[in-house]
Amino acid sequence: MTWKTLDILLLDDEEDSLYLSREAISNYVAQEHIYCAKTVAEAIAILKNQPIHLAFLDVELTQGNGFALTEYIHRNYPLIAVAILTGHVDLGAKSYDYEPLDFLSKPVDVLRMERTFQRYEESQKKVPDPSRIMIETGSGFALLNPDEIQYISKERYSVEIHCRNGNVYKVKYSLDRLEAMFAGLGFFRMHQSYLAPAARIASVQSARFGNSYEAVLDDGAFLPVSRAKYVKLKEYISNRSLHLI
Repeated sequence: MTWKTLDILLLDDEEDSLYLSREAISNYVAQEHIYCAKTVAEAIAILKNQPIHLAFLDVELTQGNGFALTEYIHRNYPLIAVAILTGHVDLGAKSYDYEPLDFLSKPVDVLRMERTFQRYEESQKKVPDPSRIMIETGSGFALLNPDEIQYISKERYSVEIHCRNGNVYKVKYSLDRLEAMFAGLGFFRMHQSYLAPAARIASVQSARFGNSYEAVLDDGAFLPVSRAKYVKLKEYISNRSLHLI
């Protein structure tokens, strides 16, 4: 696993501590993949707008509750792993009630943090292939296996999941929420209105009008790729051994 491209959320409301933790994480993850927050509200905004793989959360905040945010992540973004940060070791026992991936005392030791990333890598190996995910629709809910999905699109205020068998489900979630839900399952946000499994991409080429790019899926469908996302998509694919499924 390539740690450098993992997307990290770091929450700490102490400026010096935030800086030191960010520097420690940057030994394993590229700086541009570390998203910092000083409040629970800022952290939630990041979660809604950026697919996160691993969250480092300080649980001792002047405003808000880091443990409450841990519960929020487990409930709404179950694929995100959480590592607890604290300056008081005696909070360790309480933190394990929240089933964190790891517990780190501040200031964080750089070599000790490596073990956290090793634990994350091992946890991903132990995760079985996802079976079905419950998706709420306008008329009820659908149980979908992620590998049944061809792509997800947004048209005005409607978000639709397009399946390989031709079924289309209109869902209540925003595309941002779905991006977070499918984080870690090989889905890539190639455009503000499109999310698709990277393994479904057969090729990427200049768009017919020459201003952006298009992804050609394995069924022949064309999806737009924004210029800003093109380089990130290329990097995402090059860092993974992908095959069509």
